[in-house]
Amino acid sequence: MNYNELATKAFKNGMTENLTPKYYEFKEAGQGIVGRYKGKTPIDSNKSDKVYYQYLFDTDEGLIKFHLGVVTDSEAGKVMIENEIYAIQYLGQEKIGNSKSVNKFQVDHILYNEDKKGQTDVD
Repeated sequence: MNYNELATKAFKNGMTENLTPKYYEFKEAGQGIVGRYKGKTPIDSNKSDKVYYQYLFDTDEGLIKFHLGVVTDSEAGKVMIENEIYAIQYLGQEKIGNSKSVNKFQVDHILYNEDKKGQTDVD
């Protein structure tokens, strides 16, 4: 069987995994995501000299990517562990100075243990 035949069969039988993330944008307070943190990539800001991160998460809807901003990067972003599950909720804008504001997020680490049968201790 050649590669094209293999791919055709895999798609037909639902045996593929899409590795192309969709971009997720936090627009309104209360929006959030829950998923497994897969990693982050540094992005050079075109607005300042600062670098921010783009995060990659595996969610119930598939892979998504998003950014949280340099403030959250320097706080929660420093302690997040790859392959752990997190719930991230956008809390809205917070004023930090005369005319400056930042996006504020709540980042919760979902603590659980899973046995070989997929049962968790949060059940």
